[in-house]
Amino acid sequence: MIKVYTGLKGFAVSLFFIAGVVLFLSIFFWGITKAVELLLPLLLVLSYALIILFVLGILPASFLKNLRPSLAMYADLMSHALGVATWMMSFFFVIKTFGLVGIFLAFLFQFLAPIAIAGALLKGSWAFAGHLSLFICFTYGMRFYSQWLLSLNSRNQGKRDIIDVDVIEVR
Repeated sequence: MIKVYTGLKGFAVSLFFIAGVVLFLSIFFWGITKAVELLLPLLLVLSYALIILFVLGILPASFLKNLRPSLAMYADLMSHALGVATWMMSFFFVIKTFGLVGIFLAFLFQFLAPIAIAGALLKGSWAFAGHLSLFICFTYGMRFYSQWLLSLNSRNQGKRDIIDVDVIEVR
C-alpha cells in the first residue's frame, strides 16, 4: 500500500510539473506575441536610425585619421546594437509565424535570422525579408568596416598626416 501511494505521489508531482511547464510556455508565447505588436515598429525605426547614422556620420568622418580609433569603436557598438535588434525581430517573427517548432529549428541549427528570412519569403512577407536581409548586411558590414579602420590606424601609426593616403589619393 505504501509503495502504491509513493508511486501515485510521484506521478501527481510529474503531472503538476508538466502542467506548470506547459502553462509557463503558453504564457511566454502569448507575451511574446503582444511584445511583437509593441516592439516591432520601434525596432525598425532604431535599425534604420543606426544605418543612417553609420552612412551619414561614421563613413564620412573616417576620412580624418585622428578619429579612426573612436569611429571604429562606435561602428562596432552600432553593429552589435543592430545585430541585437535584428535578432529580436527575427525571434519575434519566427515565434509569431512558426511557434515552438520554429524556435526548435532555430536553436537546432543555430541560425535565427536566416530561418526568419526563409519563413518570410515562404509566407510572402517580401518587405520584412528585405528589411532583415538589409539589417544583416549592415550588421556585418559595420563590423568589418570597424576592423578595417583599426587596421588602417595601426598600419599608418607613424605618419602624422591628418588625411590618410590609403583613403584619398591626391595627385
